Amino acid sequence: MGTFEIARSMPADPLRTWDVLGDLPSYAQFQPLTRIRATPGPIGPGWSFVAYTGVGPLSVVDRMVVTVWEPGRHYAIVKVGPVLDGGAEVHLTPEGDSTRVVWREEIVLRPGWLGRRVAWLSDPAMRWFMGRSLDQMAQRIGDR
Repeated sequence: MGTFEIARSMPADPLRTWDVLGDLPSYAQFQPLTRIRATPGPIGPGWSFVAYTGVGPLSVVDRMVVTVWEPGRHYAIVKVGPVLDGGAEVHLTPEGDSTRVVWREEIVLRPGWLGRRVAWLSDPAMRWFMGRSLDQMAQRIGDR
């Protein structure tokens, strides 16, 4: 797995867009076979959550910690789990009545030497998976 970037135009201003993209505990609604366990309290630097994707014992554990939190503008997370390394950055930029979202993610299977060798296989699937999630988020934003 490696690095990819996805850009989408969302049908609302940055604050309305942030209401959906910044609701990290709800991401399981947009990602199939995913459950999320979040630490209590407000989201900000140091806040963490765990995504479990898969079925039962065949789930991949993805532990993440928020490192940057600028509501309506930008957030970043780092992956600190036993299986996945890397992180994600999400930037929101106003575009008239809409918002341009740029999602950049690095997903590296541990150990890193192996993950970097299989990136060419896994990146297209991850790009599709995250693009699908962003499309569903855009639909949710448009429905509000």
